[in-house]
Amino acid sequence: MIDNTRDNWLTRLFSIEYAALFDVINPGLAALRCPVPLGGTSNHLRTAVLKGVGGWDAWNVTEDADLGIRLALMGYRVADLPSSTFEEAPASLRAWVKQRSRWMKGFLQVCVTHSRQPWRGLRVLGPAKFLGAVTMTLGTVVAALGFPLFTAVSVVGIATGRLLTAETLVEAASTGLSLTLFAGGVCAMTLPALTALRRRGWWELGPTVAALPVYYVLISWAAWRGLFEFVWAPSHWNKTDHGLARTSRLGSLKRLSGDPWRLLRARGRP
Repeated sequence: MIDNTRDNWLTRLFSIEYAALFDVINPGLAALRCPVPLGGTSNHLRTAVLKGVGGWDAWNVTEDADLGIRLALMGYRVADLPSSTFEEAPASLRAWVKQRSRWMKGFLQVCVTHSRQPWRGLRVLGPAKFLGAVTMTLGTVVAALGFPLFTAVSVVGIATGRLLTAETLVEAASTGLSLTLFAGGVCAMTLPALTALRRRGWWELGPTVAALPVYYVLISWAAWRGLFEFVWAPSHWNKTDHGLARTSRLGSLKRLSGDPWRLLRARGRP
């Protein structure tokens, strides 16, 4: 969980996104026994298993996500623990873009690495899990790259009525597909976020969910930068500066209780 949510608007949006990923999406993938692109913290691995799958890929800038895919390909299952680890969100736009572009470049590296033997992946994982792995890696990057254009076309089409009228069967089918994708995208953006906020009890962040489309424009910017670095600087590692937070949820809990972990344990599953 993000520790410095109250620093500014960017850390609030980052907190919502993180909660949606680690409280809703990843636990859902784990429950379905799908490949889980691991995060950078709170991973508990058996040493023998880690060595057996080849350890960390030192050349991948999202080595945790790569490891999650490799574990699935080797037949291992990732489970979700009902616990929380405090993590600091980048509080400046510059630091955030550097971090997010690294993640996007790393997802592209994961795709290239594991597309060398696609039929093996399809055979081992099965069609549904294979599609899930592709969606969570390559799909994340492609969706981010095209988000501003796709959203603008949809909004303009709805506002002008072009997506609401059709003269032929082909146009009707195209319109129906476009509106379905647009509605599905809105739901995919907001429902996991709202579900995560409900689980955490962070109702004060509810209104901030409305700003997620703006946040995803920033993600698109980072994705394009990550794509550029993937082509021109594949080994470059954008470091993330930490220790700059102005607020601290853990510090507040310490002041209130003297034992922050007791309060978290009392709440049960985040």
